[in-house]
Amino acid sequence: MLGTFGAGGVLIVVALALIAHKRGGGKFQPVKGHHVFYWGAVIGIVAASAGTALQKISLVGTQFSDTLTKQSETFGTVGPAAVAAFLVGVAFWFKPSFVKDLICGIAAPGVLSAAAGVWAIPVGIVTSLIHTVVN
Repeated sequence: MLGTFGAGGVLIVVALALIAHKRGGGKFQPVKGHHVFYWGAVIGIVAASAGTALQKISLVGTQFSDTLTKQSETFGTVGPAAVAAFLVGVAFWFKPSFVKDLICGIAAPGVLSAAAGVWAIPVGIVTSLIHTVVN
C-alpha cells in the first residue's frame, strides 16, 4: 500500500513526528499525552534492525535492566518483571514529559522482552506489525 519504508526510513519518519510535536507542530499532531512513550517504543523496536549507527539505540533497555538487576547487594534481588513494572510505573504514573516518556519508550521493548511472560506479549505483537511495514 505505502511501499517499503525500511528501518532507517521508519526511524526518520518517527523522529520527524516527534520533532514536529516538540516544536508545536501544525495541524498534524500524532503525539498527545503519553503517546511519546509509544513512539519511543517504535524507535526501540525498529532500531534493533536498523543500520549499525542506529542499532545502539535498542541497547538502552538492556542497559536499564542490567543497572537495576545488578543492585542485588543494595536492594535484594530485583527480577526482570520488577524492572518492567518500575519502567511502566515511571512512564504512566507521572505527568507526561517528552524526555521521560521518550527514554522509557525506547527502553520498554528490551525491558519487557527480558521480563518475558505477559510483559513480552505486547512487544511481540507490535514487533511483528512494525517489521511487516519495515520489510
